[in-house]
Amino acid sequence: MSQRIDVINYLTGLFSEIVPETHYLKNKSKTVIYPYQTFTLTGEPTHFSGQGFYIDIDIFNSSTSDVAIEKVLSEMMALFNDAPFYQLTDKFLAQIEHSADNDVPTGSDTLQRRNIRLYAKFDWRI
Repeated sequence: MSQRIDVINYLTGLFSEIVPETHYLKNKSKTVIYPYQTFTLTGEPTHFSGQGFYIDIDIFNSSTSDVAIEKVLSEMMALFNDAPFYQLTDKFLAQIEHSADNDVPTGSDTLQRRNIRLYAKFDWRI
């Protein structure tokens, strides 16, 4: 369980460099600050056999202009799409790459949502 928490904390810090308002699962803030993003993990990042897992990120913004949300999407793509992302920490080697992204209709004139799917593999240092 602590390995999963290590991964969540690592990803929260990494994603917060692009969008300071980054939350695991959902935004529980009483006052919502836009843009913000949430992320979830599909699969278990704690296997030593080198299995990968997906990270689903939803980016939200409230504006009639697409500029802010497209800027966030561009920064995420620059980090994970131009070349595979690798980072070595004291606990693991993180390998993350872009898998897909799409626009998610909200039915609102101001609320915008984009989804990014990343594929990750964490090789744990024993």
